[in-house]
Amino acid sequence: MQHMLRKMLDSREPISKIAATPVDRRGFLRILGIGAAAGAMTPLLAACGETDDDDPVVDDTVDDDEPVDEPDDDDDEPAVDPDEPIDVDDVGEDVVIFGSAVDIPNIDPAVGHDGAIAETQKSLYDTLYRHQGNPPETIPWLATGHEVTEDAMEWTFEMEENATFQDGSPVTADAVVFSLERLLDVNQGVAWMFSGVMDADGVEAVDDHTVVFTLDTPFAPFLHATTWLFVVNPDVVQEHEEDGDNATAWMVENSAGSGPFIIRRWEPGAIYEFESDPDYWRGWDGPRLQGYIRQVMRESSTKRLALENGEIHAGDWISVDDTRLLQDHDEVIVPDEPAIGTYTIKMNHQSGPTSDIHVRRALSYAFDYDAMLQVMEGRATRLHGPVAETVPGAHPNLNYFEHDMERAAEELAQSEEWADGFEIVYAHVTGLEEQRQTGLILLDKLAELNIEVTITPMEWANAVAMFDDPEESPLLFPIYSGTDYPDPDNFLWQSFHSTSAGTWMGANHYSNPEMDELLESARATPDDDEREQIYHQIQELAIEDATEIFIFSELGGIIHRQEIQGYEFTPVMGSNIFWYQISLD
Repeated sequence: MQHMLRKMLDSREPISKIAATPVDRRGFLRILGIGAAAGAMTPLLAACGETDDDDPVVDDTVDDDEPVDEPDDDDDEPAVDPDEPIDVDDVGEDVVIFGSAVDIPNIDPAVGHDGAIAETQKSLYDTLYRHQGNPPETIPWLATGHEVTEDAMEWTFEMEENATFQDGSPVTADAVVFSLERLLDVNQGVAWMFSGVMDADGVEAVDDHTVVFTLDTPFAPFLHATTWLFVVNPDVVQEHEEDGDNATAWMVENSAGSGPFIIRRWEPGAIYEFESDPDYWRGWDGPRLQGYIRQVMRESSTKRLALENGEIHAGDWISVDDTRLLQDHDEVIVPDEPAIGTYTIKMNHQSGPTSDIHVRRALSYAFDYDAMLQVMEGRATRLHGPVAETVPGAHPNLNYFEHDMERAAEELAQSEEWADGFEIVYAHVTGLEEQRQTGLILLDKLAELNIEVTITPMEWANAVAMFDDPEESPLLFPIYSGTDYPDPDNFLWQSFHSTSAGTWMGANHYSNPEMDELLESARATPDDDEREQIYHQIQELAIEDATEIFIFSELGGIIHRQEIQGYEFTPVMGSNIFWYQISLD
């Protein structure tokens, strides 16, 4: 058992192994709460009645004695109680309150990169292009347009001349050069989009408003990559640099951008408040939000009640059960948009039983995909491989894994070390009920293979910290993967190229030279038809290696009250909602 994960488990109240007695499919779905009589939130313990040491128990307690980033003294304690909605009378007019299940650990454009972080970065910073609409299109933002050579090696961008940073100084081509150089130097966050195809010498400011990128190798999705090059104010960054750190310490919770919002309040773990910049260089079409408040609200039911009562205007990570209830509320809008994100279980390829390909194949066959789709109650479609069918380049005829316990047993029997069964930890993000129920499906089916599963929730920040080391990273961890851009490269490179191992997308720690070569070849191929054929090979190899358990692609859109105006869903990470477009009725 992995050292750090075991240490975390041992520091908590005991978590009973979930060595479930197998039940039939109908009985198991009843335990999950699928059907008219039971809710998906119903605890397994209540469904089973009293238990003894041999009965299945799911312990969802969280160790409140060891929170992440505990403040040093009482003066630093958040003034707002997480999960307790803010009194709407305490905020100004035209201020949106958004309830979110997740924290914002680091907004530095050269470091932080997940859904909540990206959404915040897109409010504070601007990029040459941005994604908008569904299906998403790349539209000029800081740029007025671009030209690219036939070999896709040189990209020239003309920039808006009136763009200014929030301190009033101009956004110039030199700032773009500085931002890329800083990103490559820090080498975190989205650096992977650029580091494999160019170096810092490959970007040049021809004049104040013309910037040229010269690549070392063709990179067909490069225009998509520019939507993630957040342009920072060089003067502000250099002013806050300490000991050559590129201002990374200061930039964790401060911004140096030109975006439409500025930070007003920052209370990690509780509340983040943003105020609109009335002097934003693009101006404001129609009514302008005074600002928005992002309140950390872990529990789905809390957000549902707050939406129903008008205590928040919108919320994320709302469970299927709560979504169903909100669909019947006249003042709440539940979008039902096609999306391109994926939901998979990352299997650690470098440690424990999941380092064995036969174990990974056995788990892939054992998982009950139909049961999970029933949990989602029509708000998801089956994922056959690593790329959703809505993404151009998705393989149309993959030989994918289906639920088959006989084949699962056959695969497990081929394992030299693990054929007789084993114990395994399935970890998931605290408060995400669908992830917990994914674990329940695993425990039921894997018990038939003499595999005992322990389910444990953990804070996302703790999980991300553990992903870095394959010996400490959870063996099984479910991941919702948004997309940085609508291209197979986005999903496949981050999940399967060896350089991504240890990131949250690369939590599988997968490494295969054949896969690396294919991924690099696809990136360097400017011809769309040729690229598509290479991506088909990559998807086939991902299935052959049983890289992850591919489960579903969820329907998208932020649930919000009818007072929200101007909402447009864009299925790109961080663009679920673009606050610049939002107003209140």
